[in-house]
Amino acid sequence: MIYHIVLIRLKPEVNDRDRDVFMKKAEHMLGPIPGVRNLRVGSGLGLKAEREHPVALFMEFDDEATLAGYQVHPEHERFVSDVVGPIQEDKKVYDYVV
Repeated sequence: MIYHIVLIRLKPEVNDRDRDVFMKKAEHMLGPIPGVRNLRVGSGLGLKAEREHPVALFMEFDDEATLAGYQVHPEHERFVSDVVGPIQEDKKVYDYVV
C-alpha cells in the first residue's frame, strides 16, 4: 500500500471561498481516477506546522505502478495545471509504503 500525501501552500490572495472550491474540485476530479483509494482533502487547523501548507490531499494506491499511472492520467494532469497551478505558491509531495 502506498500513501500519497500532497501539502499545498496557497498564494496570499487565495481566500477561503477559493480554497473551498479547490477542495471540492479535488474530490470531484481526482476521486474517480482509476487506482485512487480513500481520497481525503482537508484544511489545517492553523495551530502548528500546517500553517505553512494549509491544504492537504491524502490518498492510497495499491502499488507503485498504480501511483505512476495516476501521475500521468489526463484528469490528474488537468487538475494540476488548471486547478492547483493558479492558487499554489508551493507544494510538498510525500509517498510512503506501508
